[in-house]
Amino acid sequence: MASAPPPPPPKAPLGAPPAPPLSGTVISTRTFTVAPWTSEGEGEKIILYAPSGMGKTTLAAMAPDPVFIGCDDGGRKIVNPLTGHPVLHVPGIESFADVRGALRSPVFDDHQTVVIDTVTMLQHWALPHMFTTIKHEKGHTVRNIEGYGFGKGYRHQFDTMHEVLTDLDALVKRGKNVILIAQAAPMQETNVAGENYFKDGPDLFHTDKNSIRNDYISWSDHVFRITWMDAQVKDRKVAPVAGRMINVRPDASFFAKTRGVKFDDYPAVSFESKTDDSLWRILFGGD
Repeated sequence: MASAPPPPPPKAPLGAPPAPPLSGTVISTRTFTVAPWTSEGEGEKIILYAPSGMGKTTLAAMAPDPVFIGCDDGGRKIVNPLTGHPVLHVPGIESFADVRGALRSPVFDDHQTVVIDTVTMLQHWALPHMFTTIKHEKGHTVRNIEGYGFGKGYRHQFDTMHEVLTDLDALVKRGKNVILIAQAAPMQETNVAGENYFKDGPDLFHTDKNSIRNDYISWSDHVFRITWMDAQVKDRKVAPVAGRMINVRPDASFFAKTRGVKFDDYPAVSFESKTDDSLWRILFGGD
């Protein structure tokens, strides 16, 4: 005959002091309170993605008082369509370290919005930065991401790109809006209920274990996708018939999202002309 299971341990009486922490565990001794959880005084965290030529930089130029960190040179030919003035940028940005240095500097103090154009290019800049600053576990320098050993380089890339989000969070808490412009790319989505499929999203590195794409999407308040409105397909050719629009809600074929209630009445937002700033008027007021 099997022996009876041991009795459960006695419950601690109400009001009893908590159990001592495990050896080596650090427990905060701060005094905590309860308060309403709001974003009052903070900026918005935005990812804006689309294929090249769809107007990402032009749309970002119409956001409230933007300053660009240009990881490529596309913005030099863009003006704010509402004012006709060139966009403002931070000159001399040439490396991943330059971007992080600018984000931590006071250069944005007198402006409302920080734009990185593009985080897709910034991700490429992260690689030579890694090779210079992160050595192989045996102490030597590597020349490519595979040089760290199986899978280890991709974790370093994830961690390196995640550090940018900590810099951006500091700006958001100071009331600055952040817009991260990305190229669009279809990537295979793991489907636990059936066959995998392709899904459009920001062109950021993605694997099931180390997904920069998912990390950035999770961080953001809003993911906006510029696409064609009412496009028709004929003979394997797509003919846009009604201009552009901005997806603010996702479906199975693409990423999009928004936090809060400002877009509850909008399945999508128009972007029919280069002066159409409907997206920002809804998000920041003035609609």
